[in-house]
Order: sequence, then C-alpha cells, then structure tokens
Amino acid sequence: MGQRSTCNNRLKAVALGLALALGALTIRHWYETFSFGHPSCDNCRPDFPSLYSGAKLIWKNRAALYDLDQQLKIQKTIDPRIADSVLAFAYPPTTALVLMPLGWLSFSNAYLLVTVVNALVLMLALRVLAKNLALNGEQFQWLLLTTFCSFGVHSAILQGQTSILLLLPVSLFIRSVLQGSQTSAGLCIGALFFKPQLLPVPFLVLAAQRRGRALALGISLLAVSAILSVSLVGWDGINDYFRLAQRFGASESDLGTNPQDMHNLRALVYYALPATLVTPVWIGGEVLLAIGALFLNAKAGVDEKGIAAQWVGNMLVIILLSPHLHAHDLALLIPVNAFVLKLWRGSLPVAVSCSLVALGIFPLLPWLLATPLPPVLPLVFLIAFVGCVWFVRSLSR
Repeated sequence: MGQRSTCNNRLKAVALGLALALGALTIRHWYETFSFGHPSCDNCRPDFPSLYSGAKLIWKNRAALYDLDQQLKIQKTIDPRIADSVLAFAYPPTTALVLMPLGWLSFSNAYLLVTVVNALVLMLALRVLAKNLALNGEQFQWLLLTTFCSFGVHSAILQGQTSILLLLPVSLFIRSVLQGSQTSAGLCIGALFFKPQLLPVPFLVLAAQRRGRALALGISLLAVSAILSVSLVGWDGINDYFRLAQRFGASESDLGTNPQDMHNLRALVYYALPATLVTPVWIGGEVLLAIGALFLNAKAGVDEKGIAAQWVGNMLVIILLSPHLHAHDLALLIPVNAFVLKLWRGSLPVAVSCSLVALGIFPLLPWLLATPLPPVLPLVFLIAFVGCVWFVRSLSR
C-alpha cells in the first residue's frame, strides 16, 4: 500500500469520525425540536417554524401569507419562548403551495415528514451525481464522506430547510446540460422556483451556450409560476412579498438575517468596506461575477478537466451571487465535491481530501467559538471561481 493510500485511509477515518460526531449532535437537536418545537439550548431556533407557518397560512388564509403577526401567532404555538421575534416566511407563494400539505399535519409530524423527504432527496441527488459523473467506488466513498461531514448538510436537515430539496433539480440540470437535453434543462430551471435567488446562473449557463429552447421553456415555467402566485395571494400579497424581501435585503435587517452571518459575496463586501460603499460595490461585484459566468460557459469544456472546472465555477458563482446564503445553503457544495473528485480516478491527493473536509467543517466554527469569523469561505470561493474562469478560457484558446 502506497503512502498516499495510507494517508487517505487515515483521513477517511477522521472524516467518518467527524460525520458521526455531527450526526450525533444533529440527532440530539432534531429529537428536541421534534418533541418540544426547539432545541434545548438557549436562543436555538430551527428555521422550520417559518416554513410551517407559510404552509398553514396558504391553506387557511392566503391573503395573510406575508402578515408577520399571523406568522408569529402560529410560531408561538410551537415555541412560546420567542416573544415577538418572528422567523419570517419569505418564499414565493408557489413555494407555500407546494409546502401546504405540511400545514395539514401537526408541527412534529410535518417536521418528521420534511426530514424524511430531505434524506430521500439527498440520497437521490448523490446517486444522480455519481452516475452522471461515472464516479468509481473510491470517489463515491469520498463523496459520501464529504457530504456527511458537511455542516451545511447537517444544518439543512436539522433546520428543516429547502436547500437539500434544491440539490436534485440542480443535479438534474447539470446532467441535462452535459447531455444536451434542452427540454429537461428547462424543466429543471422551472423547479428552482423554491429559491428564485439561485436562478440567474442557470439562465446565464443556457444563454452562454445558446440553448434557446431550454431558455424559452424555463422562462415560460417561471411565468406560469408568477401568474399562479398572483392568483394565490393577489397583487396586495405580491407587494407584501416584495416589501418583505426588501427588509431581508437591508444591511442591518430587523428580521435577523445579517450579511456577516452569510457565505456569499455580500458577506465579503460587508466585512471589507464601510457601510456607505457596501451596496454599490456589492452590485458592481454581482455584475462582474455574472459576466464571469458568461465567459466561463461561452464554450463547452474541451476535456474532462475543463468540464469539471466549468461546473465547479458555476456552483461557486451560484453561491457567491445569492443575496441570502446561510450555512444550510452550503449543501450546494456537494456537486462541487463530486466534480473535484471526478478528476482523480485513483487515490485522492491528501491536500484535496483535507481541503474538501475542511470546507465542510469550517461553517461550524462560529457556533463552536460563539463568535463571528471573517468571511473566509466567500474569499476562497471567489479565488476558486476566478481560477476556474481562467483555466477554462486558457483551454479554449
């Protein structure tokens, strides 16, 4: 057995230990949330009550879907500790419609159901990625390890969040583009209505690669979603939705979503610059990243490394561009890990395996240290994205 294989086996044991430790912590807090509506620790609140309140309101009182007082009333029945602190439901009305069956259940049963669905979707997304990228046994082992020692994955499951649900349409979108299936690619874009902030990059990919039929289908599905949204809550409800989104977009949101807690370009700009410069620099940076995404996808990758660099870059720019990107959304790094792993058919270089595990664990540190940390991950993502663009463009010359 070579030295690299020996090191890899030891690193696998470390990654498995981290996964088991995170799993034990997740199970404990999950059980407390299932039983009592919240973990036992002070100031610990899962996000699921916000989704549950949206599911209840779209069923019982659609016009009040974005009424924070109505949302708070439902959330107080789950966790009386919260006083007047509401976890706002700020998803589109069509998302609430899909979630509506959760509102027919008790909170505990709804939380159990969404956990089971998240677990099944995660397994299916991993299967799609492994099959599409033809990962061998060694690569798939590392994909599983990096997935289950990722704090983002555990956070998404514990929070009852939708981030894992989005992994499946994202993974299917990647497969559709690589296989040239425009109809499937357009359908996958339509399925991303859950989080509209993730949509720009898939549209940029299709535009850069001149996939007109997929673009038209994706736009048509989003138009249908928009019409359905208006029919569900009316124009007043749509105005309430945009006003709520505007509050979430404030530098110091009164709804508890602050840029310093995120892992995107917004967090990086917010940390590095004075408040007066944050918004214009952030918008300018978003435009530059979008242009970079067009350059990245202007030509198909000429070889396996080029294709991997394209999709690593695409996933990273999705994360960077999103105006709201919390720890649970880092589950979107799973396709990044899959494409990186695809590049090594044999034993994985130690530096690569350590880097993938470290990226998964790093978002846990602010919770362990009980203090905010500098936005290291967005800086890493930005440097890696620029490197991907440079590498792909150098191949196409």
